[in-house]
Amino acid sequence: MPNDWFRFKQFLIRQDRTAMKVGTDGVLLGAWAGICHPARILDIGTGTGLVSLMLAQRFPEAIIDALEIDPESALQARENTGGSSWGERIRVIQADFLQWAPGGKYDLIVSNPPFFGRSLPSPDAVRNRARHDRSLPLDGLITGSSGILEPGGGLSLVIPIQRLPEVVTAIGRASLLLNRIARVRATPASPVKRLLIHLGRSTAPPEISELVIEAQPGSFSEEFRALIGEFYLET
Repeated sequence: MPNDWFRFKQFLIRQDRTAMKVGTDGVLLGAWAGICHPARILDIGTGTGLVSLMLAQRFPEAIIDALEIDPESALQARENTGGSSWGERIRVIQADFLQWAPGGKYDLIVSNPPFFGRSLPSPDAVRNRARHDRSLPLDGLITGSSGILEPGGGLSLVIPIQRLPEVVTAIGRASLLLNRIARVRATPASPVKRLLIHLGRSTAPPEISELVIEAQPGSFSEEFRALIGEFYLET
């Protein structure tokens, strides 16, 4: 059974009410997202509030809206953000992104979106909503985000590599471009299964990199340590 809490260097995540627990994907996104010093950030599908807290730590001037459709997860995110040093800069909103009307535009939007599009759903309705994209299709996420980005803003996502063609199709309709891509491998010999991507309106060629999590089983790589060193207790 997963722990009901997860401690980082500067904050604690309680996760007893949420369907999706702290995982490597969310940690990677929180440590990697953004290419500037954003003033306003939107975290879509905040869950425990993990990514919002990581971004609050990284960007001490940013104001963050953390959106969550599930009522219990939103309560958990409020508990976690309110118990942190940055609670006054993070507003947790319980709402469906596809029906929500924001009060302005954002410099950075982030999301660790539901991963599965056509796979068989689980009998757990809350877990389904967190893992399957019926409540938040990837196309709707990208198109909706495009309309509320500042001209120089961007959208950062973590996705399974097999969903990249969907992203490419969606960004064509949303007038966005791939600006950064990090290909994530579990070990040097592992296939790439995850991508960190940043979408924006820059017409420069995309910056492409690779990130290996473990140099060998049980030992983080140097690049992973550098990325998450300000967050994990053991790096």
